[in-house]
Amino acid sequence: MILRCATSDDVDALTACLKAAYAPFQHLDLPSVADGIAEDLAKLDVWVAELDGVVVGGVFAELDGKAHIVNLAVHPDAGSHGIGRALVDHVIEAAKATGHAEIHLATHTQMTATQAFYRKSGWTEVGHDGNKVYFKRQLNEGSPT
Repeated sequence: MILRCATSDDVDALTACLKAAYAPFQHLDLPSVADGIAEDLAKLDVWVAELDGVVVGGVFAELDGKAHIVNLAVHPDAGSHGIGRALVDHVIEAAKATGHAEIHLATHTQMTATQAFYRKSGWTEVGHDGNKVYFKRQLNEGSPT
C-alpha cells in the first residue's frame, strides 16, 4: 500500500471510491460526499491510498485551526487491508506535526460499524446532534495510534 498526497489527477478515482464506499448508506440522511472533490483538493489536506497503482481509499482533513477529519472512505473491494487505519494514522501524524493536541470527526448515528472502527482505534465519543455522532482523539505522547 502507498499513501500519498492527492492530486487533481485523482479526482475521478476518489469520486468513484467515495461513491462505492457510501453506496450502502444511500438511504441515510447524508450530504453528497462525492461532489466537489476538486474543490476539496484545493482547500483541504487530502491523501489517497493505492494498492497496485489503484486508488482504493482517501481521507480529507482540515488541519488549519481545529484538526478535523472531514471524510474517510475505503472502496469496499479493498476492505481488510488496513487501509482505513493507515489513512487515519497518517492524518493523526500530520495533526501532531502541525502542533494539534486533539483531532475531531463526525459520523452518522446509523453507521455503527464506522463508530466501532473509531472506538477500536482509540477515539472517544463526545456527543450527538441529530443524526451525527461526534468523536475526538487526544494526540499527546503515549496515546495509542
